[in-house]
Amino acid sequence: MSKSAPHISVLTANRLGDGIVVFLDFEGAWNENIAEAVVARDPDEARALEDRGAYDAAHNLVVEPYLVEMREEGGRLTPVRTRERIRVAGPSILADVPGYASPSPRLRGEGWGEGQRQTPASEQAAAPHPNPLPVKNGERELHDLTQAA
Repeated sequence: MSKSAPHISVLTANRLGDGIVVFLDFEGAWNENIAEAVVARDPDEARALEDRGAYDAAHNLVVEPYLVEMREEGGRLTPVRTRERIRVAGPSILADVPGYASPSPRLRGEGWGEGQRQTPASEQAAAPHPNPLPVKNGERELHDLTQAA
């Protein structure tokens, strides 16, 4: 939590179940959309947001909530710090990664800890390796690639 409250701020954290960046909204829920975040415009409102964040963190809903200083430009709120702008927009390097597909946005109620059963690792089926190595007596054999034709 911050030691001094910024002039205009919103409360952010990471959702405990999946690590997604979330913001406290007007209904008291944690929302992925910063446009729906409740805005603190004075120190008392900022303290109230911090108190709510501490409560939700203690109840394992979010991890490390803190205030983000915002500036208002043309009726829109924008984080002051670059780090927070990146958290809102997502990783800054993924557009350069070939084959990367952005995950679809989650709807309220989706994700861990919200009524859905998590599949234990013992029940998850592993995808077969496209080129498995043969196993002999519990150990993988070494193959000479020069003899394979």
